[in-house]
Amino acid sequence: MAGSPNYSRYLFGNQYFRKPQNMNINTSASIYYLLQGFGVLLWWGLLFVWPESRELFRMGSDDTVLLSFWLPDIVFLAFGSIAAGVLSFVEHQYKAIVAWFVTGLVTYATMYTFSYALMNDSGWLGVVFMAPATLWSGVFAIGVSSIGDRMFRKSAEASTGWILFKTFSQIVVVWSLILVVFPYLIVWAERRIGISQFEFPFQIPVSVVLFVLASIPGVWSAIVMSKFGEGTPLPMDHASNFVVEGPYAYVRNPMAVSGIGQGITVALMWGSPLVLIYALMGSLIWQLIFRPLEEEDLEKRFGDEFVHYRDSVRCWIPRFRKYLTAEDAKTAE
Repeated sequence: MAGSPNYSRYLFGNQYFRKPQNMNINTSASIYYLLQGFGVLLWWGLLFVWPESRELFRMGSDDTVLLSFWLPDIVFLAFGSIAAGVLSFVEHQYKAIVAWFVTGLVTYATMYTFSYALMNDSGWLGVVFMAPATLWSGVFAIGVSSIGDRMFRKSAEASTGWILFKTFSQIVVVWSLILVVFPYLIVWAERRIGISQFEFPFQIPVSVVLFVLASIPGVWSAIVMSKFGEGTPLPMDHASNFVVEGPYAYVRNPMAVSGIGQGITVALMWGSPLVLIYALMGSLIWQLIFRPLEEEDLEKRFGDEFVHYRDSVRCWIPRFRKYLTAEDAKTAE
């Protein structure tokens, strides 16, 4: 509001404060880090106030190993997360440093817990809780680091055949990791914990059919992006041209829609509640972090052309009629 005092000046000083560039990401990151920080404090409070709860997270034959983490967890992870949340909210220039510090902490703790669980076959529930924290801390650290200009780069000029080859090579690698390797590891951990898996009639054939249907928009989008956009789905090898052909004429993010659908069908195939959560987390990560970064880059590169498209075509829900550019719409009239 004009004329209102800038309280951040008194808290941080002008040299440490700058105008927010992407408040959606910063606000989301702030909420996450604050929840993580207070969540860690509440978790340790639960362990000390209700000793019986330690049985769920015990590492080894007694509580010694588990409880030995209380001091670094509270001092560094809990208060570090809270600090990252506050700094992200006010757009402090040190927000990315603290966010990456927290990410390093939670990643180390996750890998230590996972290594201990492998060697002693205990503490698997801690792994299940820590792994998503590592993922979310990392992606929000990326989001608040303002690396959009370095993340999105146009693909070098090449033949359509070469671009298609690169695109489908990326698809093979990404699908193998996200839809095969990671779900397998999640199911493996799920079974170690003893989480029940669900079943339904014709589970495998139904899941396979749904997977194929969910994959069609993704493959179609990849071909369209390669041919018309002259680039690949990889942000650092991105399309050179603005694409509104094929599935992009009906929904803004057909690849993301396809990927979430694939993840859900993989969860159905395994009958895995945790893989289902993993798939839904993917949609939230895209929505809260990578979509705003990508759309900020597209608006910089294509200006009003992209703004008109963004305002006309929804992100997740396809429209029934094909999108027309502003120029095509005037011609049609």
